[in-house]
Order: sequence, then structure tokens, then C-alpha cells
Amino acid sequence: MSTRWHAALAYALVGEELDLGVQETPDIATLVADLDAAGWVPDRVGEHARAQALWPHPIPDAVRAGLGAAQLQAALGRARAALGLEVLTVLPPSRRSRLDADERRLLADVPPHFGRT
Repeated sequence: MSTRWHAALAYALVGEELDLGVQETPDIATLVADLDAAGWVPDRVGEHARAQALWPHPIPDAVRAGLGAAQLQAALGRARAALGLEVLTVLPPSRRSRLDADERRLLADVPPHFGRT
């Protein structure tokens, strides 16, 4: 059964329903090329994503009809990776901090059978 894989993925990425035909399976390289042809180059998709409160966009039922949830999420992950949008904001590593008294107490709290040495 052919489904609208690329239309569903494009909707999640750009929030617009694009007519991208039907596909048996998602082809991420073709999807990225189709988005580019529609004016959604990777930089524009990234700017759009960072400007949204909720991204990727929820895909309407009519657009994702016939698509399995797990397969759709996996394909969306591959599409985000292809667009360089796996992570929208890169944060520096957190710095190590000292444990406070409560955290030290919780770490020391073990069951009686744990066997302290």
C-alpha cells in the first residue's frame, strides 16, 4: 500500500502540507531534495524549527493515515539528521558540582543487607 510518507514528514518539519506524491517507503535523500525544491532548504527549516514553540509539528491524522507511529518517528529522526537538526540547541557540558548534605545522605542511605564495609 502506498502512503504519503514524504508529505507527512514534510508537515512535521515545516508545518505545511506539501504535495509530494505517494511512496512505499520513505526516501530521506529524495525528501530533502523535494523540500529544497519547495524552497525549504536546510537552513530555512532550521530557522523555522528554532522559532517554533512546538517542533516537530504534530502531523494531522489525514496526512499520516496508514503510517505506523514507530516507523514515522524513525523516518523523522533520519530526516532531522539529514537536515542537521538532530539537536536544535547545543549546550556545553554541565560542570561537576559538589553534593549538598541531602544528596550525600541519599547516597549513604542503603538497605541493611547491602553490607557496609
